Amino acid sequence: MGGMHGKGQRPVVEVGAHVIYRGQTWQVAALQGQQVYLLQEDGTDTRLLLGRLFADPGFEVVGARSPDAMPQWGLFETVPLVI
Repeated sequence: MGGMHGKGQRPVVEVGAHVIYRGQTWQVAALQGQQVYLLQEDGTDTRLLLGRLFADPGFEVVGARSPDAMPQWGLFETVPLVI
């Protein structure tokens, strides 16, 4: 669970996903509105706002691959030509 989804293969935080928060690995136990409930193997739990989770400098979804770097001008090539 968790991992990569969608066209852009972006990491997804969902129930069952493992995330790194404050340098430790947690499992997402529940999502409710803007809150996420995290649980560790030893039974430690915490509840916080998703924005705080995403703002953590070490945050990552475990098993998610970093997106490939795109050349600076690569985005212009995807814009449709308007005549």
